[in-house]
Amino acid sequence: MSYEVTSESLVIDQLRALAGSLLAVEEIRVLAGGPHPMVEFAGHLVSDQTDEAFERLVAQLEPLGYTPLLFRREDLVVLQAVPQVADKKTGKPWVNLVLFILTLLSVLFIGAANENIDLLAHPEQLLLGVPFAATLLGILTAHELSHYFVGRRYGSPVSLPYFIPLPLSLFGTMGAVILQRAPMRSRKALFDIGVAGPLGGLIVAVPLLFFGLSGTLVGKAAEFMGDLPAGSLISEGNSLLYLFAKLVMFGRILPDAAGNDVWLSSPSPTGAVAFAAWAGLLVTALNLFPIGQLDGGHIAYALWGRKAWTLARLFVGLAFGWGAILLLLGNGAGWTWLLWAFLGQLMGPRHPAPLNDLTPLDSRRRLLGWLVVVIFILVLVPIPIVITNP
Repeated sequence: MSYEVTSESLVIDQLRALAGSLLAVEEIRVLAGGPHPMVEFAGHLVSDQTDEAFERLVAQLEPLGYTPLLFRREDLVVLQAVPQVADKKTGKPWVNLVLFILTLLSVLFIGAANENIDLLAHPEQLLLGVPFAATLLGILTAHELSHYFVGRRYGSPVSLPYFIPLPLSLFGTMGAVILQRAPMRSRKALFDIGVAGPLGGLIVAVPLLFFGLSGTLVGKAAEFMGDLPAGSLISEGNSLLYLFAKLVMFGRILPDAAGNDVWLSSPSPTGAVAFAAWAGLLVTALNLFPIGQLDGGHIAYALWGRKAWTLARLFVGLAFGWGAILLLLGNGAGWTWLLWAFLGQLMGPRHPAPLNDLTPLDSRRRLLGWLVVVIFILVLVPIPIVITNP
């Protein structure tokens, strides 16, 4: 390829020299011109040590204001030098703190309300919501900080968790999110960051679920309602893991044919802990949907690459369909599925490729990925909320 010696051509020569550490360049295309051109190099790898060479290239291109993208196109390896570097700022910690305090108050309020406390008449009893709030926020914090610390280990500019208060809801929160301000570096980083959150949350949630159930009463709802006004009763739905936990703790499948089930509020001493742990597991299941930038989307793309895009579109369609079926059957839990399907469609089902989209996962991570698929099946709650008339 020949061209006039200009500032643009000098940059291209510099980029080609750096690309040579990774590729035996056979083709060069200028995708966008100017003093900072976007250039594509295609060829074959010069070494099997792709990860190490790519990481060195990232460090070499960053001072020049470039970010590399590595992927395969048919029988050639393609390296694109993009004239853009991600902003390393990770937000303002005071915003995270304010949102956490608001979420704490919101979850405390819901926790106290679940104990049948009239907070307008007895605001001093807000602290009765502590078992529920501490359990749920503990699970969410473990989940998000697991993402955060693994992201930091990979040098990703990830933010601290942003908790989302939602006072007039079942849990008092929509959970928490961490903002990723740059593309993931590789499939390995994508997988490790994605899987860290669910595993970190589960390590906290599962023991708390068993602890909560250990002090939970079992019987018919009417036995525990006392002077509460008659009306529809909202109960938590079953996942396979929740069914198993109740079987282990009480020696039988609940609810049973006689209508007996666990009672997760007063007068059960630790019922609030069990309910919050159930909620944490539900949030984990929702985050494991293989859609877009959800944790499940990260894991699915790391495992299967662009095939995960088809899986994401299929799952969005299934979520819309199942939500509609539940609503037609008169079950308001359908709105949960419709909401997450809508959010998945809104954020985009297709997960963006990492910077290095060439190197596949090792066998150990693939095995862990399939284990997470099994975990997703175990914690999935097809009907999150069951409404009955005791």
